[in-house]
Amino acid sequence: MRSLEKIVFKPFVDGYYDVENQLPEYIMNLAEKRFESERARKQKAFTSIDSFMEYKRTVRRLFLEAIGGLPEEKCPLKPESTGIIEREKYRVEKIIYQSLPDFYVTALLYLPKGFSKPMPAVLFLCGHTREAKSSPIYQRTCIDLARNGFVVLAIDPPGQGEILQYWDSKTGESPVGWGTREHSYEGLQCTLTGSNIARYFIWNAMRGLDYLCMRSEVDPERLAATGNSGGGTQTAYMMLLEDRLRAAAPCCYITSRDAYIKTGQPHDAEQNIYGAIKNGINYDDFICLFAPRPALIGAAAYDFFCIEGTLQSYERAKMAYKLFKSEDKVSMVIGEHTHGLRDPLRRAVVRWFSKHLRGEDPRIQNDQIETEEPSLLNVTRSGQILGDKPHAKTIFHLNNDYLRSVKPSRSRIEDEDSLRLYVSSLREKLSRLLAFNPKRMKILPRIIEKGEVDDLTYEKIFFFSEPGIVLTSIMLYDPSLEGEAPTVLMLLEDGTNGAAGEEEKIKDFTAKGYRVFILDVRGIGGVRTRAINSRMFNTFHGTFFKICFDSFMLGTSLLAMRVYDVTRGVDYLNMREDVDRSEILLYAKRKMAICGYLASAIDERISRVHLEDMLVSYENLVATRLYDRLWDEEIVIHGFLRYFDLVDILPALHGREYLLINMRDGMGRLASKRCIEEYWINTVKEHYPVISDLEERIKCRS
Repeated sequence: MRSLEKIVFKPFVDGYYDVENQLPEYIMNLAEKRFESERARKQKAFTSIDSFMEYKRTVRRLFLEAIGGLPEEKCPLKPESTGIIEREKYRVEKIIYQSLPDFYVTALLYLPKGFSKPMPAVLFLCGHTREAKSSPIYQRTCIDLARNGFVVLAIDPPGQGEILQYWDSKTGESPVGWGTREHSYEGLQCTLTGSNIARYFIWNAMRGLDYLCMRSEVDPERLAATGNSGGGTQTAYMMLLEDRLRAAAPCCYITSRDAYIKTGQPHDAEQNIYGAIKNGINYDDFICLFAPRPALIGAAAYDFFCIEGTLQSYERAKMAYKLFKSEDKVSMVIGEHTHGLRDPLRRAVVRWFSKHLRGEDPRIQNDQIETEEPSLLNVTRSGQILGDKPHAKTIFHLNNDYLRSVKPSRSRIEDEDSLRLYVSSLREKLSRLLAFNPKRMKILPRIIEKGEVDDLTYEKIFFFSEPGIVLTSIMLYDPSLEGEAPTVLMLLEDGTNGAAGEEEKIKDFTAKGYRVFILDVRGIGGVRTRAINSRMFNTFHGTFFKICFDSFMLGTSLLAMRVYDVTRGVDYLNMREDVDRSEILLYAKRKMAICGYLASAIDERISRVHLEDMLVSYENLVATRLYDRLWDEEIVIHGFLRYFDLVDILPALHGREYLLINMRDGMGRLASKRCIEEYWINTVKEHYPVISDLEERIKCRS
């Protein structure tokens, strides 16, 4: 006899299949089909200026839809000047402005001395450095531009510099972690609302141009933007969306999606645009669609933004500029160094802007640039906007405001007729969000081992969910059980690898005459995905983080794929002669509870549903400032809250038995009675009174 932990699948599905790379390969294959379509579409679009301009309008529209659009109105900037630093050839003015009411941007304005006014101006957008605008490496570029007659506005991105979004006055730090960590932490909440944190980066930058245009020293007809890494990202987005720019130079960012996706390296949330791969929005578009305005690609030969993709994008860009007979307006410089705005790129950026905005070579260009101690460049007294202005809004507040503007109003379902119509519409919307593979291949199951363990009979099974995706499973039942029997479809976060931890639950079911079918949806258990990068597997920037964001860019989600797998598990159970098809009970726990819940909503063959430790509400997650990272990208579908919250799925279970056990709030705690009332009971009473027994279905077990 062997314990449950001894019957888990060994590597390669007990030697039958190599599955550790199947999920990344599946995503790569989906992406490659999109890349082929993109190439064909661009070849057609670049045949005439008319077709090019139509393509540009389409890309811009799709991009804006993906990020949730931009604010409709511009509020007064209400700029504040908090100090000035005088230097021989320039001065630095410390600036704060509001891009949205009470949403502050901290900035440094470099003003040249000895040049006639008005002067060309450069918006400098910072990459992922803690000091952001005050980082010495960024100071060097801003100073070099100022010495050569450019007004420069360097702004802090959210989550960096003086605008940490989660700054704690007691520690002086962000409990979430600065930069990329804050970006993706807030980014998850934005994804649920159908937006992207990038919309706030872009808006801050656009309002930065508004501020430059207010200054008498600036010629508003000669505006440019540059930035490195994350600042290169922001520059690229501005190139697509901002018509006021007359030149641009994104550095250490432009590559190609088809090259970068193969590296396994992650991006944080603002760099992953929903549907980008599906819709063919590639890095080269940011350069191509800037034509015929002057664009310089700054690249590092040894960058993790792989140079092969950069070269590919440059070749495409030259095609676009050729269309406008402006081949001399696009160029690329490659520094022989690793990632960063090093001297070769800095010098090239200054030369490029001098040539195209001043019509001359740089007047001063040497590497002797003295920078300031970063703290001396603080715009705020405390070093943080939240320290000086505790009332300031953060992206957390703005995203909740945004949700209120886009979430749908609920109807009232009082009778069976209106219920049928609602559930039909619900399933149609849910199916669109899940975007299932319409072709369901025939299941050819393999039972590769059968034996006994802990007084239970077990079977080890695998089958294909769809081409290229193997699912593993273990069936457990009492040896004396014969014929058709009710069956539990069990979903655990670790799949079959977690069976030993649920032994008591499993034996409780089998003692009552159930078969227990533990299913490994893609990526876990016997089909666990290998690590695809050097980060920890299930953590920020790790394997599932990367897979989830690649899925978002494909216009789908890992959650949607797993819901599909659950329905394929139901397909398999319906094939078995020893399963009572009218008695399939789905039991799912923690993150898998949402997966099981959505599968049950669209698959009526699941007759009963028991969900344990499920998130109480996506809206609650969005409304929780410091949520638990238990709730990560694996449970997210882009724009879910534009259609419904979890409670709004409940009518699809009406008429079936269901239990909601130990629901959890955004902080991972047992949801309070008040929380459950707010997000479930009161909503059901007001909008779904046809459901009369909800309170009996909600259980709380200590």
